[in-house]
Amino acid sequence: MVSRVYGGPMTSATRARMSSEERREQLLSSGVALLAGRSHREVSIEDIAAAAGVSKGLLYHYFPTKRDFILAALERGQRRLAEQLRPDPRLDAEAQLDRSLEAFLDYVEEHRAAYMAIFREGGGDPEIGAALGAGRAEQMAMLIDALEGWEGSPVSAQPSPALETAIMGWLFFVEGAVLRWLERGDLDRDRLRLLLRTALGGALYAARTAGQPPPDSGA
Repeated sequence: MVSRVYGGPMTSATRARMSSEERREQLLSSGVALLAGRSHREVSIEDIAAAAGVSKGLLYHYFPTKRDFILAALERGQRRLAEQLRPDPRLDAEAQLDRSLEAFLDYVEEHRAAYMAIFREGGGDPEIGAALGAGRAEQMAMLIDALEGWEGSPVSAQPSPALETAIMGWLFFVEGAVLRWLERGDLDRDRLRLLLRTALGGALYAARTAGQPPPDSGA
C-alpha cells in the first residue's frame, strides 16, 4: 500500500528541484518506511528528518507536530490501499474478494509494526480514530459495490441497515483476526485468507436472514 523511501538523503540540488507537493510526499515516504518496522510511538521527528535527509525545521514546516505527520501518513496509506482494493470489473465478485484480501495481507505484512501500533493504540486518539473510521466506511462502500454480482449476496440498489451492519462488523473482525495473526504467527496466510473469506460469507448470510420479515408468531 505504501511505497518505499525514494532513496538516500536529499541533496541541496534535489531539494531545490522539488515542488511543495513532491517534497511533502518525499517526507511522508521516508517516514512511512521507518514506520513499516517500528511503532509510531518509537519513531521521533528527528528519526523522520534524518531518514529524509532534511532538517527538523523543514519537517515541521510541512507537519507542525508528530501527530500531524502520523495522521497524514495514515490517510496517505488508506488512499493507496483503497486504490489497490478497488474492484476490477473484469473479475467476478469472488475473484475480486480474493484479490483484495491478497493485496490487504501484502500490505499488513509489509507494514507489520505500523499496522499493529495503529490498530492497537489508535483508538485512544480521536483524530486517528476518525481517520480509521473513514477508511472503514470507504472499504465498506467498495465491498458493497463488488458484491452486487455475488450469488446469494443480499446487496440491492439500496443497501439495507442489516447489510451495512454486517459488513462493518466483518471489517472489525478482519482487523482483530489480522492483529492476532501478526502477533502470534500460528496460522498460515492461506488459512487466514480462507477464514476471512468464509467469515464474510457468514456475515452476508446473517444480513440476508436479518433482512427477512419476522416469522408469524400467531398472535
